[in-house]
Amino acid sequence: MGVYKVALFYTFVFFFLGGSRSSEGCNNDLTGASAAIRLSNDLFCSYDTNVRPVVNQSSQTTVETRFYVFNAHMNEKWDILQMSIQLVMEWTDEFLVWDPSKYDNIQKMYKESSHIWVPDVMSYDTGFNGDNNEDFSYFLPISMVRITNKGKMKYNHRITLNGQCSTNIAKWPFDSHNCTFLIGSPVYTNVNVNYSFTHGYYDMDYYKPSREWEISGISQECMNVLYSSSNSSVHCILQYDINITRFSTMYYSSIVIPAVVISLMKIFTFFMGREFTLRFILLCLIFISELLYIQFLDTKLPNNGRQTVYIVLLYRNSLILTAIALIITVISNEFYKHGTDDFPRNGPEWLKSVSTFLLNKKPIAMLTNFNTQGAELLIEKNVEEESPNTQRDENALFWKTLSNLLDRLSFVITLVISMINLWFLIP
Repeated sequence: MGVYKVALFYTFVFFFLGGSRSSEGCNNDLTGASAAIRLSNDLFCSYDTNVRPVVNQSSQTTVETRFYVFNAHMNEKWDILQMSIQLVMEWTDEFLVWDPSKYDNIQKMYKESSHIWVPDVMSYDTGFNGDNNEDFSYFLPISMVRITNKGKMKYNHRITLNGQCSTNIAKWPFDSHNCTFLIGSPVYTNVNVNYSFTHGYYDMDYYKPSREWEISGISQECMNVLYSSSNSSVHCILQYDINITRFSTMYYSSIVIPAVVISLMKIFTFFMGREFTLRFILLCLIFISELLYIQFLDTKLPNNGRQTVYIVLLYRNSLILTAIALIITVISNEFYKHGTDDFPRNGPEWLKSVSTFLLNKKPIAMLTNFNTQGAELLIEKNVEEESPNTQRDENALFWKTLSNLLDRLSFVITLVISMINLWFLIP
Protein backbone atom coordinates (compact mmCIF):
# COMPACT_ATOMS: atom_id res chain seq x y z
CA MET A 1 0.00 0.00 0.00
CA GLY A 2 2.90 2.36 0.79
CA VAL A 3 4.51 1.78 -2.60
CA TYR A 4 1.16 2.46 -4.29
CA LYS A 5 0.91 5.84 -2.56
CA VAL A 6 4.45 6.70 -3.64
CA ALA A 7 3.66 5.77 -7.25
CA LEU A 8 0.49 7.86 -7.16
CA PHE A 9 2.42 10.83 -5.76
CA TYR A 10 5.01 10.69 -8.53
CA THR A 11 2.25 10.44 -11.12
CA PHE A 12 0.95 13.83 -10.05
CA VAL A 13 4.49 15.21 -9.96
CA PHE A 14 5.06 14.06 -13.51
CA PHE A 15 1.92 15.68 -14.87
CA PHE A 16 2.59 18.98 -13.15
CA LEU A 17 6.28 19.13 -14.10
CA GLY A 18 6.07 17.24 -17.35
CA GLY A 19 3.45 19.63 -18.71
CA SER A 20 6.11 22.30 -19.06
CA ARG A 21 7.81 20.40 -21.89
CA SER A 22 6.55 21.89 -25.14
CA SER A 23 7.19 21.03 -28.78
CA GLU A 24 9.14 23.22 -31.11
CA GLY A 25 7.27 25.86 -33.05
CA CYS A 26 6.53 25.49 -36.77
CA ASN A 27 8.36 27.51 -39.36
CA ASN A 28 6.75 27.44 -42.81
CA ASP A 29 9.37 29.68 -44.44
CA LEU A 30 12.48 27.49 -44.75
CA THR A 31 13.67 28.70 -48.13
CA GLY A 32 17.34 27.86 -48.48
CA ALA A 33 17.45 25.94 -45.19
CA SER A 34 19.51 22.78 -44.95
CA ALA A 35 17.96 19.35 -45.10
CA ALA A 36 18.68 18.78 -41.40
CA ILE A 37 16.79 21.93 -40.41
CA ARG A 38 13.86 21.06 -42.67
CA LEU A 39 13.79 17.54 -41.22
CA SER A 40 13.80 18.82 -37.64
CA ASN A 41 11.04 21.32 -38.43
CA ASP A 42 8.85 18.74 -40.15
CA LEU A 43 9.24 16.18 -37.36
CA PHE A 44 8.81 18.43 -34.34
CA CYS A 45 6.42 21.06 -35.71
CA SER A 46 3.44 19.58 -33.89
CA TYR A 47 5.23 17.01 -31.71
CA ASP A 48 3.90 16.66 -28.16
CA THR A 49 6.35 15.22 -25.64
CA ASN A 50 3.53 14.14 -23.34
CA VAL A 51 1.79 11.91 -25.88
CA ARG A 52 2.93 8.33 -26.07
CA PRO A 53 4.43 7.87 -29.57
CA VAL A 54 1.96 5.40 -31.05
CA VAL A 55 -0.68 6.08 -33.67
CA ASN A 56 -3.13 3.79 -31.90
CA GLN A 57 -3.05 4.64 -28.19
CA SER A 58 -4.32 1.19 -27.32
CA SER A 59 -1.04 -0.26 -28.64
CA GLN A 60 1.74 -1.08 -26.25
CA THR A 61 5.17 0.59 -26.36
CA THR A 62 8.01 -1.84 -25.74
CA VAL A 63 11.13 -0.35 -24.18
CA GLU A 64 14.23 -2.54 -24.36
CA THR A 65 16.18 -1.67 -21.21
CA ARG A 66 19.75 -2.48 -20.20
CA PHE A 67 21.76 -1.55 -17.10
CA TYR A 68 25.56 -1.63 -17.37
CA VAL A 69 27.16 -1.42 -13.93
CA PHE A 70 30.50 0.43 -13.87
CA ASN A 71 31.38 1.05 -10.22
CA ALA A 72 29.94 1.60 -6.78
CA HIS A 73 30.91 3.73 -3.83
CA MET A 74 29.56 3.70 -0.29
CA ASN A 75 28.80 7.02 1.39
CA GLU A 76 29.13 5.87 4.99
CA LYS A 77 28.16 9.21 6.48
CA TRP A 78 24.64 9.06 5.02
CA ASP A 79 24.29 5.27 4.51
CA ILE A 80 23.90 5.76 0.76
CA LEU A 81 25.30 3.58 -2.01
CA GLN A 82 26.19 5.55 -5.13
CA MET A 83 26.25 3.24 -8.13
CA SER A 84 27.37 4.46 -11.53
CA ILE A 85 25.53 2.72 -14.38
CA GLN A 86 25.04 3.19 -18.08
CA LEU A 87 21.31 3.23 -18.80
CA VAL A 88 20.35 2.23 -22.34
CA MET A 89 16.72 2.33 -23.48
CA GLU A 90 15.48 1.59 -26.99
CA TRP A 91 11.93 1.98 -28.27
CA THR A 92 10.01 2.92 -31.41
CA ASP A 93 8.51 6.38 -31.93
CA GLU A 94 5.87 6.11 -34.65
CA PHE A 95 5.71 9.91 -34.99
CA LEU A 96 9.40 10.35 -35.83
CA VAL A 97 9.58 8.52 -39.16
CA TRP A 98 10.78 10.04 -42.45
CA ASP A 99 11.88 9.22 -45.97
CA PRO A 100 15.67 9.78 -46.18
CA SER A 101 15.47 10.48 -49.94
CA LYS A 102 13.58 13.72 -49.21
CA TYR A 103 16.26 14.99 -46.81
CA ASP A 104 19.63 14.42 -48.53
CA ASN A 105 19.64 10.77 -47.44
CA ILE A 106 19.74 11.63 -43.71
CA GLN A 107 19.07 8.36 -41.91
CA LYS A 108 19.61 9.41 -38.31
CA MET A 109 19.65 12.48 -36.13
CA TYR A 110 20.16 13.41 -32.48
CA LYS A 111 17.84 15.34 -30.22
CA GLU A 112 17.81 16.27 -26.55
CA SER A 113 15.57 14.01 -24.50
CA SER A 114 13.66 17.07 -23.24
CA HIS A 115 12.24 17.60 -26.76
CA ILE A 116 10.89 14.08 -27.30
CA TRP A 117 8.82 11.49 -25.50
CA VAL A 118 11.05 9.45 -23.18
CA PRO A 119 10.00 6.55 -20.94
CA ASP A 120 9.51 7.99 -17.48
CA VAL A 121 11.96 5.98 -15.42
CA MET A 122 12.26 7.25 -11.87
CA SER A 123 14.27 6.40 -8.79
CA TYR A 124 12.04 6.02 -5.75
CA ASP A 125 14.99 6.34 -3.37
CA THR A 126 17.35 9.28 -3.06
CA GLY A 127 17.21 9.85 -6.81
CA PHE A 128 19.71 10.35 -9.61
CA ASN A 129 22.72 12.58 -9.28
CA GLY A 130 22.43 15.94 -11.01
CA ASP A 131 24.89 17.40 -13.48
CA ASN A 132 27.18 18.63 -10.71
CA ASN A 133 26.88 15.39 -8.67
CA GLU A 134 25.46 17.41 -5.77
CA ASP A 135 21.86 18.06 -6.79
CA PHE A 136 19.44 15.14 -6.98
CA SER A 137 16.57 14.57 -9.38
CA TYR A 138 13.97 11.83 -9.43
CA PHE A 139 13.64 12.15 -13.22
CA LEU A 140 16.22 10.90 -15.66
CA PRO A 141 18.88 13.46 -16.60
CA ILE A 142 18.64 15.13 -20.01
CA SER A 143 20.68 13.36 -22.67
CA MET A 144 21.03 13.21 -26.42
CA VAL A 145 18.79 10.59 -28.02
CA ARG A 146 19.62 8.94 -31.31
CA ILE A 147 16.72 8.80 -33.80
CA THR A 148 16.73 6.73 -36.99
CA ASN A 149 14.49 7.28 -40.01
CA LYS A 150 12.45 4.22 -38.97
CA GLY A 151 11.61 5.76 -35.61
CA LYS A 152 14.09 3.69 -33.61
CA MET A 153 15.04 5.67 -30.50
CA LYS A 154 18.05 5.10 -28.26
CA TYR A 155 18.62 6.81 -24.92
CA ASN A 156 22.19 6.14 -23.72
CA HIS A 157 23.42 8.01 -20.66
CA ARG A 158 25.67 7.46 -17.63
CA ILE A 159 23.71 8.01 -14.43
CA THR A 160 24.43 7.62 -10.74
CA LEU A 161 21.82 5.81 -8.70
CA ASN A 162 21.56 6.55 -4.99
CA GLY A 163 20.09 3.86 -2.77
CA GLN A 164 19.52 3.56 0.95
CA CYS A 165 21.56 0.95 2.80
CA SER A 166 21.06 -1.07 5.94
CA THR A 167 24.53 -0.77 7.46
CA ASN A 168 26.16 -3.20 9.84
CA ILE A 169 29.71 -2.21 10.78
CA ALA A 170 30.23 -4.90 13.43
CA LYS A 171 32.83 -6.66 11.25
CA TRP A 172 34.61 -3.49 10.18
CA PRO A 173 36.99 -3.29 8.28
CA PHE A 174 35.59 -6.35 6.48
CA ASP A 175 31.95 -5.36 6.75
CA SER A 176 29.23 -5.78 4.15
CA HIS A 177 26.02 -3.83 3.63
CA ASN A 178 22.67 -4.46 1.95
CA CYS A 179 21.41 -1.63 -0.23
CA THR A 180 18.13 -1.26 -2.10
CA PHE A 181 17.22 0.61 -5.28
CA LEU A 182 13.62 1.10 -6.41
CA ILE A 183 13.25 1.98 -10.09
CA GLY A 184 10.11 2.18 -12.18
CA SER A 185 7.61 4.28 -14.06
CA PRO A 186 4.91 5.94 -11.94
CA VAL A 187 3.00 7.13 -15.02
CA TYR A 188 2.58 4.23 -17.42
CA THR A 189 1.41 0.76 -16.47
CA ASN A 190 2.27 -2.51 -18.16
CA VAL A 191 -0.74 -2.07 -20.44
CA ASN A 192 0.80 1.02 -22.07
CA VAL A 193 4.57 0.57 -21.66
CA ASN A 194 6.39 -2.72 -21.33
CA TYR A 195 9.97 -2.53 -20.01
CA SER A 196 11.73 -5.52 -21.52
CA PHE A 197 15.04 -6.90 -20.19
CA THR A 198 16.00 -9.30 -22.95
CA HIS A 199 19.71 -9.20 -22.06
CA GLY A 200 19.18 -9.48 -18.31
CA TYR A 201 18.33 -7.04 -15.56
CA TYR A 202 21.94 -5.89 -15.25
CA ASP A 203 25.32 -6.35 -16.92
CA MET A 204 28.60 -6.57 -14.96
CA ASP A 205 30.98 -6.85 -17.94
CA TYR A 206 32.26 -3.30 -17.46
CA TYR A 207 32.29 -3.32 -13.68
CA LYS A 208 35.48 -2.28 -11.89
CA PRO A 209 35.69 -2.40 -8.07
CA SER A 210 36.74 0.74 -6.25
CA ARG A 211 39.78 0.85 -3.99
CA GLU A 212 37.70 -0.06 -0.96
CA TRP A 213 34.32 -1.45 -2.02
CA GLU A 214 33.25 -4.40 -4.12
CA ILE A 215 29.80 -5.56 -5.20
CA SER A 216 29.45 -9.13 -3.95
CA GLY A 217 25.89 -9.83 -5.07
CA ILE A 218 22.89 -8.40 -6.91
CA SER A 219 19.32 -9.66 -6.95
CA GLN A 220 16.22 -8.10 -8.47
CA GLU A 221 12.48 -8.40 -8.07
CA CYS A 222 9.55 -6.83 -9.88
CA MET A 223 6.98 -5.56 -7.39
CA ASN A 224 3.62 -5.21 -9.12
CA VAL A 225 1.50 -2.37 -7.76
CA LEU A 226 -2.15 -2.56 -8.86
CA TYR A 227 -3.16 0.63 -10.70
CA SER A 228 -6.63 -0.17 -11.97
CA SER A 229 -8.81 -3.12 -11.08
CA SER A 230 -10.85 -2.76 -14.27
CA ASN A 231 -8.12 -3.87 -16.68
CA SER A 232 -5.69 -5.37 -14.14
CA SER A 233 -2.99 -2.87 -15.11
CA VAL A 234 -0.04 -2.68 -12.73
CA HIS A 235 3.08 -0.62 -12.16
CA CYS A 236 6.20 -2.76 -12.15
CA ILE A 237 8.57 -1.25 -9.62
CA LEU A 238 11.93 -2.93 -10.03
CA GLN A 239 13.73 -3.52 -6.75
CA TYR A 240 17.48 -4.15 -6.84
CA ASP A 241 19.04 -5.60 -3.69
CA ILE A 242 22.79 -5.08 -3.75
CA ASN A 243 25.32 -6.47 -1.30
CA ILE A 244 28.52 -4.44 -1.12
CA THR A 245 31.63 -5.55 0.78
CA ARG A 246 34.68 -3.66 1.98
CA PHE A 247 37.78 -5.49 0.76
CA SER A 248 40.75 -3.17 1.33
CA THR A 249 43.82 -5.14 2.47
CA MET A 250 45.39 -2.01 3.93
CA TYR A 251 43.19 -2.31 7.01
CA TYR A 252 44.25 -5.91 7.51
CA SER A 253 47.92 -4.93 7.55
CA SER A 254 47.55 -1.76 9.60
CA ILE A 255 44.91 -2.77 12.17
CA VAL A 256 44.41 -6.55 12.48
CA ILE A 257 48.05 -7.71 12.32
CA PRO A 258 49.20 -5.15 14.94
CA ALA A 259 46.45 -6.37 17.29
CA VAL A 260 47.81 -9.93 17.08
CA VAL A 261 51.44 -8.85 17.50
CA ILE A 262 50.70 -6.61 20.48
CA SER A 263 48.74 -9.40 22.18
CA LEU A 264 51.62 -11.86 21.75
CA MET A 265 54.17 -9.34 23.03
CA LYS A 266 52.10 -8.75 26.13
CA ILE A 267 51.76 -12.47 26.85
CA PHE A 268 55.48 -13.18 26.72
CA THR A 269 56.40 -10.32 29.05
CA PHE A 270 55.65 -12.76 31.87
CA PHE A 271 58.76 -14.71 30.79
CA MET A 272 61.09 -11.75 31.21
CA GLY A 273 62.01 -12.89 34.72
CA ARG A 274 63.44 -10.29 37.08
CA GLU A 275 63.89 -7.60 34.43
CA PHE A 276 61.24 -5.56 36.19
CA THR A 277 62.11 -2.13 34.78
CA LEU A 278 62.31 -3.35 31.19
CA ARG A 279 59.14 -5.38 31.58
CA PHE A 280 57.24 -2.45 33.10
CA ILE A 281 58.37 -0.06 30.35
CA LEU A 282 57.39 -2.53 27.63
CA LEU A 283 53.91 -3.00 29.09
CA CYS A 284 53.48 0.78 29.36
CA LEU A 285 54.41 1.15 25.68
CA ILE A 286 51.93 -1.59 24.76
CA PHE A 287 49.24 0.15 26.81
CA ILE A 288 49.89 3.47 25.07
CA SER A 289 49.89 1.77 21.64
CA GLU A 290 46.51 0.16 22.26
CA LEU A 291 45.10 3.43 23.56
CA LEU A 292 46.30 5.25 20.45
CA TYR A 293 44.82 2.55 18.21
CA ILE A 294 41.43 2.96 19.89
CA GLN A 295 41.62 6.71 19.27
CA PHE A 296 42.62 6.04 15.66
CA LEU A 297 39.66 3.70 15.17
CA ASP A 298 37.37 6.37 16.59
CA THR A 299 38.42 8.70 13.76
CA LYS A 300 38.03 6.03 11.06
CA LEU A 301 34.76 4.41 12.04
CA PRO A 302 31.45 5.92 10.91
CA ASN A 303 29.32 7.11 13.80
CA ASN A 304 26.01 5.91 12.38
CA GLY A 305 26.17 2.23 13.27
CA ARG A 306 24.16 0.63 16.06
CA GLN A 307 26.30 -2.48 16.34
CA THR A 308 29.43 -2.74 18.46
CA VAL A 309 32.52 -3.01 16.28
CA TYR A 310 34.48 -6.21 16.93
CA ILE A 311 37.90 -4.70 16.28
CA VAL A 312 37.22 -1.99 18.89
CA LEU A 313 36.23 -4.68 21.41
CA LEU A 314 39.45 -6.51 20.56
CA TYR A 315 41.61 -3.51 21.38
CA ARG A 316 39.50 -2.63 24.41
CA ASN A 317 39.85 -6.12 25.92
CA SER A 318 43.54 -6.13 25.11
CA LEU A 319 43.91 -2.74 26.83
CA ILE A 320 42.26 -4.12 29.97
CA LEU A 321 44.57 -7.17 29.94
CA THR A 322 47.59 -4.89 29.62
CA ALA A 323 46.45 -2.84 32.61
CA ILE A 324 46.03 -6.05 34.64
CA ALA A 325 49.47 -7.24 33.48
CA LEU A 326 50.98 -3.98 34.77
CA ILE A 327 49.38 -4.51 38.18
CA ILE A 328 50.55 -8.14 38.30
CA THR A 329 54.07 -7.03 37.37
CA VAL A 330 54.17 -4.63 40.31
CA ILE A 331 52.80 -7.26 42.72
CA SER A 332 55.19 -9.94 41.45
CA ASN A 333 58.12 -7.60 41.83
CA GLU A 334 57.09 -6.78 45.40
CA PHE A 335 56.92 -10.49 46.22
CA TYR A 336 60.39 -11.03 44.81
CA LYS A 337 61.79 -8.02 46.69
CA HIS A 338 60.52 -9.55 49.94
CA GLY A 339 62.63 -12.59 49.12
CA THR A 340 65.77 -10.52 48.61
CA ASP A 341 65.55 -8.64 51.91
CA ASP A 342 68.24 -9.27 54.50
CA PHE A 343 65.60 -10.56 56.87
CA PRO A 344 62.62 -11.79 54.82
CA ARG A 345 59.43 -11.81 56.79
CA ASN A 346 57.34 -14.89 57.18
CA GLY A 347 54.52 -15.23 54.65
CA PRO A 348 50.89 -15.10 55.82
CA GLU A 349 49.27 -18.46 56.40
CA TRP A 350 46.32 -17.79 54.10
CA LEU A 351 48.69 -17.00 51.23
CA LYS A 352 50.62 -20.20 51.83
CA SER A 353 47.40 -22.20 51.95
CA VAL A 354 46.07 -20.74 48.70
CA SER A 355 49.37 -21.26 46.90
CA THR A 356 49.67 -24.83 48.10
CA PHE A 357 46.07 -25.59 47.15
CA LEU A 358 46.67 -24.36 43.61
CA LEU A 359 49.90 -26.25 43.13
CA ASN A 360 48.41 -29.47 44.44
CA LYS A 361 46.01 -29.36 41.47
CA LYS A 362 47.64 -31.42 38.76
CA PRO A 363 46.44 -29.30 35.76
CA ILE A 364 47.82 -26.13 37.34
CA ALA A 365 51.07 -27.83 38.27
CA MET A 366 51.47 -29.05 34.69
CA LEU A 367 50.60 -25.70 33.11
CA THR A 368 52.90 -23.73 35.41
CA ASN A 369 55.66 -26.39 35.28
CA PHE A 370 55.70 -26.58 39.09
CA ASN A 371 56.01 -29.99 40.76
CA THR A 372 55.09 -31.06 44.27
CA GLN A 373 58.46 -29.88 45.51
CA GLY A 374 57.46 -26.38 44.52
CA ALA A 375 54.38 -26.73 46.70
CA GLU A 376 56.48 -27.83 49.62
CA LEU A 377 58.59 -24.72 49.30
CA LEU A 378 55.50 -22.64 49.95
CA ILE A 379 54.70 -24.44 53.21
CA GLU A 380 56.40 -23.52 56.45
CA LYS A 381 58.14 -26.58 57.82
CA ASN A 382 57.42 -27.49 61.40
CA VAL A 383 60.86 -27.92 62.86
CA GLU A 384 61.31 -27.78 66.62
CA GLU A 385 64.83 -26.47 66.45
CA GLU A 386 65.50 -24.29 63.50
CA SER A 387 68.42 -21.95 63.04
CA PRO A 388 67.78 -18.30 62.12
CA ASN A 389 69.58 -18.77 58.83
CA THR A 390 67.37 -21.70 57.88
CA GLN A 391 64.22 -19.72 58.64
CA ARG A 392 65.51 -16.75 56.68
CA ASP A 393 66.35 -18.92 53.66
CA GLU A 394 62.94 -20.58 53.75
CA ASN A 395 61.15 -17.22 53.90
CA ALA A 396 63.24 -15.86 51.04
CA LEU A 397 62.56 -18.97 48.96
CA PHE A 398 58.83 -18.71 49.70
CA TRP A 399 58.52 -15.16 48.33
CA LYS A 400 60.64 -15.88 45.27
CA THR A 401 58.69 -19.04 44.48
CA LEU A 402 55.41 -17.19 44.98
CA SER A 403 56.57 -14.51 42.54
CA ASN A 404 57.39 -17.14 39.91
CA LEU A 405 54.06 -18.88 40.49
CA LEU A 406 52.17 -15.62 39.99
CA ASP A 407 54.01 -14.92 36.73
CA ARG A 408 53.40 -18.39 35.34
CA LEU A 409 49.73 -18.44 36.29
CA SER A 410 49.30 -14.99 34.77
CA PHE A 411 50.98 -16.18 31.58
CA VAL A 412 48.60 -19.13 31.22
CA ILE A 413 45.47 -17.10 32.01
CA THR A 414 46.49 -14.20 29.75
CA LEU A 415 47.33 -16.62 26.94
CA VAL A 416 43.92 -18.31 27.14
CA ILE A 417 41.98 -15.03 27.32
CA SER A 418 44.00 -13.50 24.47
CA MET A 419 43.41 -16.49 22.22
CA ILE A 420 39.67 -16.35 22.91
CA ASN A 421 39.74 -12.61 22.30
CA LEU A 422 41.53 -13.01 18.96
CA TRP A 423 39.43 -15.99 17.86
CA PHE A 424 36.04 -14.36 18.35
CA LEU A 425 36.78 -10.69 17.70
CA ILE A 426 39.04 -10.67 14.65
CA PRO A 427 36.64 -9.78 11.79
